[in-house]
Amino acid sequence: MESSVADPERDAGAPAAVAAFLDKWHAREPEMVYAEVFCPRPLRPRFELWGALRFELREAAFELSDARLVEAKAAWWAEELLRCAQDAPRHPLTRAIAMPQAPWNALARGMLAMARRDASLPADRDAALASVAPLADGIASIEAALFHAPDTQAASRAAGVQLLCERLRTGLAHADGGCVPLSLLARHGMPRPSLARPQGAPVVADWAAELVAMQPSGFAGMALYRSMRTAFDGWFLRELAAYRRQRAMPRLRALRLAWFAARGTHAAGIASTDRAK
Repeated sequence: MESSVADPERDAGAPAAVAAFLDKWHAREPEMVYAEVFCPRPLRPRFELWGALRFELREAAFELSDARLVEAKAAWWAEELLRCAQDAPRHPLTRAIAMPQAPWNALARGMLAMARRDASLPADRDAALASVAPLADGIASIEAALFHAPDTQAASRAAGVQLLCERLRTGLAHADGGCVPLSLLARHGMPRPSLARPQGAPVVADWAAELVAMQPSGFAGMALYRSMRTAFDGWFLRELAAYRRQRAMPRLRALRLAWFAARGTHAAGIASTDRAK
């Protein structure tokens, strides 16, 4: 039998720390609050913990200003994920998840790859997806284990598109230019520093449209968390492709997309309620 949360004796005083990480995640991805409504109640703690942990990994891999900090923090997380596989985690979130049988080693390899990642712009669409593939594969494997879903190439691709969507939304002014491919810059005759300026909007719109096209066509076989995140990413990308840069998703839109994604998720993700008890 699996445990959704850690032993409270082991984690005395941890709830406040966990709550702080959940608040940090919800502040950056507020739409996920509405996704939780459609998550089976026994899985909600795991859903929240994974969302907060995945955000911490994303921040360590992509959002620090100094390459040396990225390397150090991503390597720290890689070590922490290896400790999860040994049932010896230290971080409040990994301790709370408490699932050593999950494929943490694959996720650790993904974080190590991000520590060594080339921060320059990718050459084209395939190179952009390949640059985040090790982390995306690790994310999809963990989600399959946490939410009792198949570990599929479609889920890995969706996780990769999410990482690229996040870079596009938050990283245009960074050294990696939000991972926008050089081929698109060349097509528009646009220098990288212009991406974050109004004149960069056509490049951003074209890249967003390409990312939408790279998403899987449906949610079948995906873990519940992944299907909902994919639906939200698709909306943000379509807005960008239409030259509308949205900071937050309207509440009713988020509820509708989460409901639609939950309906389309493979039965294994829904039927996992009994196995998680």
